[in-house]
Amino acid sequence: MSTEIARGTVVGNGRYEVLEEINRGGTAIVYRGVDRALSLDVALKVIDTGADAKVRVPLGAVKREIKYATKLSDKKNNSLCRLMNVVNHGDLLILVWEFVRGSDVLDFINENGGYLRENLARNLFSQLVHAIQTIHAQGFCHRDIKPENAIISDGRLKLIDFGLAKSLESAKTRGIGTPDYMSPELISQDGELKTSKYDAKACDVWSSACMLYIMLTGKYPFQDAQHPNNVKMTLRNIMNGRIAPITCNVSPQVEDLILRMLNPDPGKRLTLREVARHPWLADEGDETTSKAKKKKVSSQWIIMDRLRRTFRSMTTSR
Repeated sequence: MSTEIARGTVVGNGRYEVLEEINRGGTAIVYRGVDRALSLDVALKVIDTGADAKVRVPLGAVKREIKYATKLSDKKNNSLCRLMNVVNHGDLLILVWEFVRGSDVLDFINENGGYLRENLARNLFSQLVHAIQTIHAQGFCHRDIKPENAIISDGRLKLIDFGLAKSLESAKTRGIGTPDYMSPELISQDGELKTSKYDAKACDVWSSACMLYIMLTGKYPFQDAQHPNNVKMTLRNIMNGRIAPITCNVSPQVEDLILRMLNPDPGKRLTLREVARHPWLADEGDETTSKAKKKKVSSQWIIMDRLRRTFRSMTTSR
C-alpha cells in the first residue's frame, strides 16, 4: 500500500478529510486535512506499516514518536506542535498533528532577505530554547533540531517532527541527525558516524547553536564554501572545529554565545540552562543592558576568539 492518498479521502471513521500534500520525506507523506468534527485544519502524517511498504519504518521509532509527542501535548508550551490523534487506514498509520500555518525557519530566513535581524533572531531562539527545555524535562531529546523542523506562524516558533526523538537514558546508537547540525562527539576521526554513549542534551545544544548561526548569517557554520554539498568535508570541518567566520554585523554577546555552545568538548559546552541565562538571552528585548554586563561578555568573547584563532592555527599546521 502506498502512503499517497487522494484528495477528498476520508479517514479516522469519517472524521478527517485529506485536502492536499504539503511535505514528503523518505518514510512519510504529510497532508493538510480538516477535522470535520471541529472544523479545524490538521496535518496528517501518513506512514505505511504494511509488509509491502517501499520503505520499512521501524515500528519502535514510530511508537517513540507517538509516546513522546503525547507527553508533550499535555504541556502548555506554545513552541511545541501538538499531536492530536492517531488513526489507522488499512495498513497506513496516520498521526494527526496540529496544523501550523506559516513558513519553516529556512524559508522564513529567505523571505527576510537571507538572514534575520539580531532582535528577531533572539526572540525566535528564545522560544526554541524554551521548547527544548520542555522536551528535556520530559526525559528525552529531539536529535534533529534544524530550521526545517521549526515553523514560524504570526511571530511564534513551533518545533515539529519528533521522528528521531529518544529517551535521554537510551541515546546510545549510531550518530543520528542531519550532518550540518551534528556535534563532533557523534563523528569518528575518519568522518564516519560513531556508535557509542553520548550526552544527548549536549547534542541538542550544539544543533540549536548551528540553527542560531544560520538565522543570523544565512550560512551554515561548517560547510566549505567551495564544496557546499560535500557531506564528508562538512563532517571533517566539524571534527576540526573549523567554524566559518561570522562576517556580518552581530553583537559580541551573541558571537560569545554561539562559540560557547559550539565547544567541541561536550563537557565544557554550555548547558541549555546556561544558554537561557546567557546575557544575550537574559536581556531579551532590552536594548539598555548595563555597560558593565556588556563589557564582561565582550571580554569573554575576546578570550574565546583568541582561543579559536589559536586552535585554527594548530589544526592548519598539521
